[in-house]
Amino acid sequence: VLKNKMKLTLRLVEKNYRLLDQITFAAEYVTPTSALVDATTAGFESAEALQNAIDYVKSDLKSGPFEKDQKEYITSNLTECRERLFDFLSYMPPEKLQAARKRVEEENVANRDEFDGDSDAGVYNPVVLPWKNR
Repeated sequence: VLKNKMKLTLRLVEKNYRLLDQITFAAEYVTPTSALVDATTAGFESAEALQNAIDYVKSDLKSGPFEKDQKEYITSNLTECRERLFDFLSYMPPEKLQAARKRVEEENVANRDEFDGDSDAGVYNPVVLPWKNR
């Protein structure tokens, strides 16, 4: 069951987030412009790590219980994705980044308020925003 949820989750991430497209779009805002190569390298490495996890669950993750090495591989790629994404975001204008984070936080509160306690909502996991722990 957990493996199927992982496959579904990463398929949804791949379809909905299009991380590489977002990195390419956001690169226009990198400051200073002299850091464009460093920033896009971090962004592309982030997208590559995410793609590694997606490809793994698509082709190499079979049914049955999670084995330790499978979990470690997926976790290490997702962690690498997050860390390289933070590196990329460090090149964004701080006021734009703060505004985007505020929007995400507001949307999360609205979603929680809408679904919390609704017996038809199913199971949801409240989001822990990674930048809150940095």
